[in-house]
Amino acid sequence: MDSHNSRVLFVSSESRPFASTGGLSDVADALPVELNRKGLRVERIMPLFRAVVDGQKKGGYSIHRTPHTLVIPLGMELIPADIYACEHQNTLTYFVGNEEFFDRKELYALPHREYRDNFERFLFFQKAVVALIDGLGRPYDVVHCNDWQCGLIPALLEKGINGTGRDGQEKTLMTIHNLAYQGVAEATKLFLTNLPGNTLDQYPELEFYGKLNQLKAGLVGADRVSTVSPTYAREIETESFGCGLEGVLKGLDTPVKGIVNGVNVEQWNPETDPALPANYTAKALSGKEQCKQALLKEFGLSYHKELPLFVLISRLVSQKGVDLISQAMENMMQLPLQFVLLGSGQEEYQNMVLSWQERWPENFSCFIGYDADLSHRIEAGGDFFLMPSVFEPCGLNQLYSLRYGTLPIVNRVGGLVDTVQDLRLDASHGTGFVMSATSPESLLECVREATSLFHDKKRLRTVRQRGMNQDVSWANCAGEYIELYNSL
Repeated sequence: MDSHNSRVLFVSSESRPFASTGGLSDVADALPVELNRKGLRVERIMPLFRAVVDGQKKGGYSIHRTPHTLVIPLGMELIPADIYACEHQNTLTYFVGNEEFFDRKELYALPHREYRDNFERFLFFQKAVVALIDGLGRPYDVVHCNDWQCGLIPALLEKGINGTGRDGQEKTLMTIHNLAYQGVAEATKLFLTNLPGNTLDQYPELEFYGKLNQLKAGLVGADRVSTVSPTYAREIETESFGCGLEGVLKGLDTPVKGIVNGVNVEQWNPETDPALPANYTAKALSGKEQCKQALLKEFGLSYHKELPLFVLISRLVSQKGVDLISQAMENMMQLPLQFVLLGSGQEEYQNMVLSWQERWPENFSCFIGYDADLSHRIEAGGDFFLMPSVFEPCGLNQLYSLRYGTLPIVNRVGGLVDTVQDLRLDASHGTGFVMSATSPESLLECVREATSLFHDKKRLRTVRQRGMNQDVSWANCAGEYIELYNSL
């Protein structure tokens, strides 16, 4: 396949700057743009969420309705899909519009539960993707599917949205961004797919303990499967990380390919970042200390030159190691340090974090919620970034931290161990601290070592500069995706 003539459709449920809940949207934003820079012809498609329309009102981009109005079958019902488009950063994005399914405040869930019709919503989206491919009359060489919201696309490309067959020649790549989310639904909803036959035993690739599993269907049906780091690719073939699909993954004809995510180095650049009170570079770091002073003031903490500032930006869920931090918190707050946190998530964790602020108001401060500009200021103002995830397919905040000279403290899992070199194991190449075990004791040990390093100013500066000089851009990663497309 000649990459300069190949056409790729990148399918995802979210993408910055349009609608976002996490790392998938960062990948969907930056990877297609970089692939287009390298000569491919990549287009995106995602749902027209309310957030997309709200973003246009703020002037960040302009979307327009296309002539395409599709009629999508869900079982016996026919539902219209209006197709919109936007040209942004030299990349064309299509949007599947339907007010009933996508005009909602949140993308996937209310604060206390997922939307009950998520299966119908994203089945509709996936069928609309296939229908638009046919309607455009421009064949794609590769359809790049991402996570469970795209898991049925390989089957639909083969059998058609009505189950009557289809003549498409597209190859499919299925990328796992988080295996824990699989799009499981009751078997009684099989009829909505319009796939031939009406019993689940006819579709072992879709069956999962008597239910429908869209991610499993994508893993089995796609021509190739990838995930977002080499270590995670190995981990998910084990019982500990496989979430019940380890046997499926080990049984694939071709091993899962692990490609580490990159970051948008234009958006995450301390030298030019407009969200910062002061800009800085690896060679001229004085602005970083100004960012720290301003951040502490913003969070209501006093500035002490000899106290290291530990920071955390995270969803407050068990995956992110919040329980480990909780178990280490008592001892951590006895150390000479300050701690700033930005995040939201499960109510019990939010309440716990707020209780820390009440108990240690001189050393700990938090902001419950999310603020994009504030996340940049935290990355710039921190000395060390905590990321003790129990599992982490790739992770992006440790890469942002490297860019901003904020040394990451990470667990030895997934993409974290692939992107952070432990200073204690390799003093001349280390860029942060890697926990030896998933335990509060190991986390606390790293915090103590980091506190000690903070007072060795010459060495601290060297390690900061080393991290900031790492190439964490999408340029190399995009090259690996091109090789993967070519292998199809």
